[in-house]
Amino acid sequence: MSWSWDTFLAYIADPLFVRAAAVTVWVAVASQVIGVVVGLGVALMQLAQNPVVRFVANAYVWFWRGSPLLVQLFLLYFGLPQLGIRLNVIEAGLIGLGLNASGFMAEIIRGTILSVDRGELEAARSLGMSRGQTMRRIILPQAARLIVPPLGNEFLSNLRTTSLLSVISFEELLRVTTLAINETFRATELYAVAAVYYLAMTTVWTLIQAGIERRLGVSAGRDRAPGRRFRFAFKI
Repeated sequence: MSWSWDTFLAYIADPLFVRAAAVTVWVAVASQVIGVVVGLGVALMQLAQNPVVRFVANAYVWFWRGSPLLVQLFLLYFGLPQLGIRLNVIEAGLIGLGLNASGFMAEIIRGTILSVDRGELEAARSLGMSRGQTMRRIILPQAARLIVPPLGNEFLSNLRTTSLLSVISFEELLRVTTLAINETFRATELYAVAAVYYLAMTTVWTLIQAGIERRLGVSAGRDRAPGRRFRFAFKI
């Protein structure tokens, strides 16, 4: 079967694909927000003085970073009903992507916090600031600037990872593409359409991220959160 430009051009501007791409972006943004919020809480738990709290946080990161997202989605959508907990496709998709992202974000945030100059900590202590005040007023604002490059890269990865939601019948871009292929039997043309949409979305975000980094004076090559290089305990 030869390539059909008619099929490719017909679907490249198909409203169904446009809506599916919009859903993909929406899911990526929503799940990334979940990942950042939950990841921040887990990162602070990892840096806590209580060893039990640190253990729980590290176990959380170990699970969500160490097991495949596909398995996590299956557990949420197909496994939880056996325990009497039923999630619809949207709930399972958002929770799965969000908690998976939170495992990675926790390590990113922890790394950025540890990368802040310890002299800032000593200065805050000399001013009589409490542990919470130091974190809110000194550490986190500086870490927020350093987190921009890895956060942008994580969102880019999350945007592509949304394609895995098709396995639980979430009607994002890849799911819509598969359904169209079942109707037209034009796999090459329609997968090419999907690839164009994914490339367009990732390109737009790459340009946005580059603009944000230029504005803040950071880049993926400098001022990066050290991440795994830091293993000492950060106590405030």
